[in-house]
Amino acid sequence: MMDSTDPAIEERVNRAIQYLRANPTAKKRSAAKEFNISRHRLNRRISGILPKGGRHASNAKLSEPVEVALCRYIDRLDKMNLSIRKEFIRDAANLILRGQSSPTSHRDPPTVGQHWVDRFIKRHKYSVLPQRIREVDRQNAETIRNVTTYFEQLYDCITDYGIVESDIWNMDETGFRIGMGKSRMVVTRRPRASYLGMPTNRESATAIEAISAGGSYTPVFLILTGAVHQSAFYRIPELHDDAAIAVSTSGFTNDELSLEWLKHFDKHTAQKTTGQYRLLIIDGHGSHHTVEFIQYAEDHRIILFGLPPHLTHILQPLDVVVFQPLKHYHAKALDVLVRDGCLHITKSEFLATIESVRRQAFKVPTIQSAFRKTGIVPWNPQPILDQIQALHPTSPREVTTPPPNNLSSSPFDTPYTVRHLKKVASKIDDLQEALGELQPALKTEMDRFIRGALVQSTELRQTMRDLARTKMAEDLRKQRKVGKNRPLQSGGVITVSDGRRMVRQSDKNALEAARQMVERAAVRSRNALKRQFEATAKIARKKRLDGVLEPLYIVDAEGCGRYLRRG
Repeated sequence: MMDSTDPAIEERVNRAIQYLRANPTAKKRSAAKEFNISRHRLNRRISGILPKGGRHASNAKLSEPVEVALCRYIDRLDKMNLSIRKEFIRDAANLILRGQSSPTSHRDPPTVGQHWVDRFIKRHKYSVLPQRIREVDRQNAETIRNVTTYFEQLYDCITDYGIVESDIWNMDETGFRIGMGKSRMVVTRRPRASYLGMPTNRESATAIEAISAGGSYTPVFLILTGAVHQSAFYRIPELHDDAAIAVSTSGFTNDELSLEWLKHFDKHTAQKTTGQYRLLIIDGHGSHHTVEFIQYAEDHRIILFGLPPHLTHILQPLDVVVFQPLKHYHAKALDVLVRDGCLHITKSEFLATIESVRRQAFKVPTIQSAFRKTGIVPWNPQPILDQIQALHPTSPREVTTPPPNNLSSSPFDTPYTVRHLKKVASKIDDLQEALGELQPALKTEMDRFIRGALVQSTELRQTMRDLARTKMAEDLRKQRKVGKNRPLQSGGVITVSDGRRMVRQSDKNALEAARQMVERAAVRSRNALKRQFEATAKIARKKRLDGVLEPLYIVDAEGCGRYLRRG
């Protein structure tokens, strides 16, 4: 007879077992009768046989020890604020099953069923909570308790793994509209609004960035909209060799590209690591929480630490400080392109400016300020807690960033000719004083002439500068268009150095193909001339045999001549 799993009965069984352990001379029959349970059930429990509801199913996909290990893995990631979703548990279970299957088997490895995850969650008493969207939750998240818990967990993680300050990294994605700038304040005498014709290329691009508390940052990792890598991307001299370019149909990141970025990050930071581990602070994007992403991080001593939901605008260094100047300099670069006469901003213009934009935004003081303002390095959570305490629950919150350095956007020189003209004007004034009083009318006309010359020369200098900038920008755009824009690869990620090597090989192949084409054309031309000559000679021989033409007379090198019998 199958055991009943009535909790009340099982409670009486447990009390009976405790009674027998406390009274070794007592009989099982008497204990069963005393606690109103069957002796058979009591014997089974004493033997270690659990009721069916408490036993691991014999036909379960994963064994009980494996499920316990999976639970511990989930608990550890949850403690590090990595959002665990149902699909993550399913992927982890299927990964375990693939590892357990025989590599020589020709059948597909087993996978868990449609409802396995729900049963797993219920079996191990997990809760499934909704991850709601933004505004209300952002306000609810901005509490002293949530922020304090985050800093306590971060501190435990840093101390448990012995993380060195320079090995603390923060990564995040930021999006760009390739041809979209932003409104700016302009100086004008006109009362109406001032407009600048701005190209509106709304095509998206994503940059995945990482900065360290030591002030360093990784080479750029860009995701462009599209399905194919074009050779024009890798002909742009402004791009660094260690930059990486990926393509996706949306222009945004996905699970595969996030994993490729993690490999890119590992490649460029592994040799710079001071301690044994690198700490990577990440947000809650689902592509950062896949099994493959987490497994690669563990295999390469990268400790992932997730930021709490809805608090990245206060706690994430990139969001709090760095991304604002990055967007500022990108908009400024677009403004310069438009003013230099670029009427259509494409991926090539975006790629040609991105390194300069990053160089201006990712300065060591700016990066270190990002970690300081978020209380991480040096360790000082109190200002953030004070900020949370001071926030009004219904008022909008803004994250203030240090003003970006006021760098010139133009490489052009000071107008020396205007300065020289000013010196001449100053000398004329000195001469006027030395010569004494001049006629008032003459002095007035000379002053008017000098002022007019200064105004016109200054305006001419500015006009010449604008023309020079426009010509330089046009020359650069023409250089980017040199050579055919051939497709290099469909999908995936290519570093700029590999892309340039592929472009050189493609150009070499194209040159070789062109050379072979010219050679084939030359051979065809020679053969055509040969056939034409032979046909003409054949006609001439026939005419000479018919007496229409005289016999062919040939003179050799020594000047001796003879008639050719045939020919």
